[in-house]
Amino acid sequence: MNYKWDFLYEYCKRIFLKVEVPEEQAEIMSLALVESDLLGVKTHGISRLNFYVDHLLNGTINPAPQFRTLSDFASIKLIDADRSMGPVIADFAMKEAVSKAKETGVGVVCVRNSSHMGTLSITTKKAAKEGLIGLAITNTSPIMAPWGGAEPTLGNNPISIAIPNGNPFPYVLDMALSITARGNIILAARDGKEIPIDWAVDADGKPTTNAADALKGAVLPLAQHKGYALAFMFDVLSGVLSGAAYGKNVGSFVPPDFSKPLNMGHFIMAIDIEKFTSINEFINRLKDYVSQIKSSKKAVGCESILVPGDIEEKRYIENKAKGIVLGDETVRVLIELGEKVGVSFN
Repeated sequence: MNYKWDFLYEYCKRIFLKVEVPEEQAEIMSLALVESDLLGVKTHGISRLNFYVDHLLNGTINPAPQFRTLSDFASIKLIDADRSMGPVIADFAMKEAVSKAKETGVGVVCVRNSSHMGTLSITTKKAAKEGLIGLAITNTSPIMAPWGGAEPTLGNNPISIAIPNGNPFPYVLDMALSITARGNIILAARDGKEIPIDWAVDADGKPTTNAADALKGAVLPLAQHKGYALAFMFDVLSGVLSGAAYGKNVGSFVPPDFSKPLNMGHFIMAIDIEKFTSINEFINRLKDYVSQIKSSKKAVGCESILVPGDIEEKRYIENKAKGIVLGDETVRVLIELGEKVGVSFN
């Protein structure tokens, strides 16, 4: 069934408010979840609401965190997020990075003691809207085996880069370093569907098409050893450098594990284009570059050549106009969650 985005936004907000999240933070979180669904990133959309609420109710996420600055220099800041919801501290950190970048050319904010950051492009696009380049990296719960391994040892540690182009939708990269998001395997297991053979290994390190067995094993890295190497480096930037947890020390967001802190880390950067060239000159050169790519010879059977962000822009426009499609199981979970905290799904 299709649901209007603003209805889902208000439902999320009412639930967050019920579990004592301050209104401004409830709005940031609700928009982050709904915008993920608008972009077609269902693994990080409203289907994650119940996980955030479970962590809030069990104390692994703080509903009203007090951010603490641990170090602060001209271009660099380190923040303790006080167990904040990831999108909330990411919003704050990017604003800080943008402010520093406008002064010095670049702003880097590292965050420790955070939680699941959600769809990273929602954060990086905030820099692009200011005419800056935005970059974000986060570590995640260990779901991925190192290349040649069978044990979940590191996260899929996604990266996003957003580049302003003079249009409402910037060019955006947003990708994790596993061959697929673990959320896709969770959805396949929930629906009783098989997964591709190259997505994951079981508990013995053997490739499997059984989603339930894959959840007992590990997701495989994108591009084999190359994805593993990038995930390693991104954990260093977001986890080791920031003072957050890293590797197997990171707590589990999904499935929820309330026995230890999540303590995820983020690396957030903004770059001021105007310190290199005028924004108009940059955009003109960028348009020429994109024109070269899109007008290049197409492979047989290919209708059009896309650049990063094109697909998400199309999905966003369509879903905002037609509504967000939610499966029966997702709706059931949302209704039960509302009943649990005293919010009606209507």
